[in-house]
Amino acid sequence: MENLLNHPLTLLVAGAFLTGIVIPLITRNWQLRQKALEIQTALVSDIGQAVVEFLMSVQFVHMKRSRGNLSQDEQSLFDQSYKDWEVKSAVIGTKLQAYYHRNAEIPKTWTTFSTSLTNFYALEGTCESHLDVNMSALAHQISGTLPCQIAMTEASREERWGRLREAILQCKSEIIRAVLLNKPSLS
Repeated sequence: MENLLNHPLTLLVAGAFLTGIVIPLITRNWQLRQKALEIQTALVSDIGQAVVEFLMSVQFVHMKRSRGNLSQDEQSLFDQSYKDWEVKSAVIGTKLQAYYHRNAEIPKTWTTFSTSLTNFYALEGTCESHLDVNMSALAHQISGTLPCQIAMTEASREERWGRLREAILQCKSEIIRAVLLNKPSLS
């Protein structure tokens, strides 16, 4: 047996096995893990940037509008911000569907979240008489379909708006957490 292990042909076969099968297998697994991490990092970055940029735009307009001094140029920037959000949201949604098709809950949650954030934007164009109803409907939508909670108990309109904003940020964090906890599909 010892002669067989020391035989040059055995050593050649063992070396070929290691360099031809084992090492490429280890390298491939490492590359797949690296690619998955790159995808997760890019998605988390895209989600964070898109949500915060749009939310800041909504917040800016909300503050300007509450003071009654929103110019036409600022309204145009706000409208462009909405268009940019819709494009970024659709791209992120497509990526989530492509990489998380085995865990359909993540793309589904993103779609619901995206709609909620768009509805939050729409509050800024709501007439005063419908604002309270629309805020309550949005709070119900967020609490009922997304992985975050919002308390809309007796509070001023401004406090409820702030709570909606905080719930949206919480939902963003939960989506990012789900992306990081679940491996993307690379096949």
